[in-house]
Amino acid sequence: MKVILSTLNAKYIHTSLALRCLKAYSEKDFDIELAEYTIKDPVMNIVSDLYQRGADVIGFSCYIWNIEETIKVIDNLKKVMPDVKILLGGPEVSYDTEYWMNRIPNVDFIVMGEGEETLHQLLTELEGSKKFHFVYGLAYRKGEEVILMPGRPKADLNDLPSPHRFEEDIPDLGKRVVYFETSRGCPFSCQFCLSSIEVGVRYYDIERTKSDILYLIEKGAKLIKFVDRTFNIKRDYAMEMFKFLIENHQGTVFQFEITADIMRPEVLDYLAENAPPGTFRFEIGVQSTNDPTNELVKRRQNFAKLSRTVNKVKASGKIDQHLDLIAGLPEEDYNTFRKTFNDVFALGPEELQLGFLKMLRGTGLRLDAEKYNYTYMDHAPYEILGSDVLPFSDIVRLKRLEDVLEKYWNAHRMDHTLKYLMEQEFDSPFDFFQAFGDYWEGQGWQKIGHQLEDLFTRLHSFLESRNTPHMDIVLGLMKLDYFLGHKYKPRKIWWDDALEKDQWALYMKTLAERPEDVRLPRVAGAAGTAWLESSGTGAGAAAGSSAAAGEYSAADAAGVIGSEAAGSAADGSADGGDGSASRALPMTSAMTAQTVMGARAFADLGLGEKELQKHAVLDVLPFRLERVLAGASPLAAKGRTLLVVVYQQHEDQQAQYYTLPLGEEAAAM
Repeated sequence: MKVILSTLNAKYIHTSLALRCLKAYSEKDFDIELAEYTIKDPVMNIVSDLYQRGADVIGFSCYIWNIEETIKVIDNLKKVMPDVKILLGGPEVSYDTEYWMNRIPNVDFIVMGEGEETLHQLLTELEGSKKFHFVYGLAYRKGEEVILMPGRPKADLNDLPSPHRFEEDIPDLGKRVVYFETSRGCPFSCQFCLSSIEVGVRYYDIERTKSDILYLIEKGAKLIKFVDRTFNIKRDYAMEMFKFLIENHQGTVFQFEITADIMRPEVLDYLAENAPPGTFRFEIGVQSTNDPTNELVKRRQNFAKLSRTVNKVKASGKIDQHLDLIAGLPEEDYNTFRKTFNDVFALGPEELQLGFLKMLRGTGLRLDAEKYNYTYMDHAPYEILGSDVLPFSDIVRLKRLEDVLEKYWNAHRMDHTLKYLMEQEFDSPFDFFQAFGDYWEGQGWQKIGHQLEDLFTRLHSFLESRNTPHMDIVLGLMKLDYFLGHKYKPRKIWWDDALEKDQWALYMKTLAERPEDVRLPRVAGAAGTAWLESSGTGAGAAAGSSAAAGEYSAADAAGVIGSEAAGSAADGSADGGDGSASRALPMTSAMTAQTVMGARAFADLGLGEKELQKHAVLDVLPFRLERVLAGASPLAAKGRTLLVVVYQQHEDQQAQYYTLPLGEEAAAM
C-alpha cells in the first residue's frame, strides 16, 4: 500500500514538521512519500502531480490558511482517482470534525489531534481487517453514518522517532525554514488560541533534542524555527538550550516564541553577554495591553515586566524581536487598541505584526461569540467582521493601518524618516500609520502594485498633501533611507538632484585624491562604540557654528559642510554601546579619530575616480548626520552634510556610507 502525505504550505520555504513526524513513525511498516505544495500552486497542477505519483491513500494536513484550497484539490482528485482513500488531519479538522465529514463527502477519514499512533493504526487496519472502530482518535464513515471515535491518550514524546533525519531533506535544508519542537502543549489558557485546549506541557529528552539540532546544523540548516508555544516556560531547560545553541550555532539562526514577562533576569544577562548578534530571534505575543481585555480572555500578562524584558533584549543589540498584536479582542475598541498599539510600538520592536482576531474552531472565544456580539467569516480563516465595541467600519480603518505598517515599518525601508515623522510631526505612531493608510486607500493605491521608489514618492505625496512642515528635512531623511536601502547603486533617483555636474565631479575628484579627509559618521570611544554627540545636547552652539560656516563659495564648490569643530557638544554624554553613559570625546579629538577611522576604511576600498563614478553616490543632507545618528532631532542638528554612499563591488559587501568635510573645515585639516 502506497501512502502520500501532503500539505499546501504558505510558501515553498516552509517545510512541514507534522508530515515528517507522521512519516518517521510509520515508514518502517508502510511505503510513505511526502508531497508539499503551496496555496499559490494551481489546483490542477497539484492534482496532476498526485495522480502521476499514484497512491492508495492520500493524506492532507489542514490549517486555516490552506483548508479551502485543499478541499478543491480533494474534490478534483476523487474524480480522477475514485478508489483512493482520502485522509485529513491537522488543527483545522480536529475540532467540529463531524462538520468536516459532512461538508467534504469525498473525505474517508479524519485523524483528530496527535496523529502518529492513530495514522499507523489506521493504515494497519486498511491493510488488514478494516476494523476502524478499534482506532482511537479517528473519524470514519459507516455507510451514511459518521463515526467519531474517542480521543487517544497523549503519546510519550520520547517514544516517537526523530522527524529530522530524512536523507532526501538534506539538499534543501539551507533553503527552507526548518520547524522544530522541543515540547508539545501550552501552560496558558488564552481563549482565542487552540493551544489552550491541550492541558500540560510534554518535553522531548533534551539530549535527543541536542543531537537532532546538531545533525541539522551540520547538514546545512540556516534557519531553525522552534514551534514550542512558550520556549522559556522552564527556565533551566531554556537556559541549557540557549547555551547549547550559542556554543554550536555555526551561523545557523534560531527563532523562538517566548513569554517575555516570565523571562528571568539571569537568562537575559546571559544572552546579553554571550549571544552572537543575529543568531537568535524572539517572537513575543503581546496581543493587548488592555487589562480588562486580558482578563476576559484568561491571558495572564504583566506588561511592565514584559517591557523590561523587551527593552533589555533591545539594549543588548544581539536579538531581533517580533511583537504581535490582535485587534478585535473582547472590550478592545478602536481607542483602547490605539493605546495598545502605541504602548507596544514604544518598545521599538524590529517588527510589529498586527493581526485580526480569528474565531478558531474549538476555542473558548468562538463558543462565547454571542456574548460579545461577534460576527465573523463562515469559512476559514474565520476573521471577525465586528463586535459589540468594534464595528466593521473600525476594522476597515485598522486594515488600512496594517497595510502601510507592513510596507514601511516591518520592511525597514525608511527607518530614519519614519522615526522623525512619528516623533515630530504626528501625535503618535498609530496616528501616522492610520492617516497614511487612509490616504493610501483614498488614492486607490491598494489596487495597484509598487516598486521601491513608489513607496518613497507616495509617502512624499501624502506628507505634502497635509502641508507637513520642514519638508526639506523630510526629503533629506528620505534620501538617506533610499540610498542605504539599496545593495547596488540605484539606477535612478526620484527627486531633483541637488548637485550640479561640476560639483559632483569636484567631490568625486576630492574623494579619489584625498581619501584621508573622509569621515565615518561615528567614532570609537573609550567604552566601545560611542556616538560623536548625545541627543540634543549643545544644539544652540552647534547651530551657531554651522550657520556661520555653511555658506557656499566658488572655492569650495558650494561646500556643504563648514567648520563645526568648535562650540559643539563636547561635554555631552553618549551611549557607550554597553548600556552605560560614557563621556563623548572632545570634539577636536573626536573629529580627528573620526577622520582617521573613515580615511582608513575608505582608503581600504581602493577606489579611483572612475570606480567612484561607477559605485558611489553623493547628495546633500540639510542637517548634521552625526547628530541625527546620535539621536538628535534633525531640526536641532543644524548644518549640512555631504553624504557619500559606496556600493558593493563584491556579492558579500554591503553599502557603506561616509561624510566628507569641505569648506573651512577641510582647509583646517
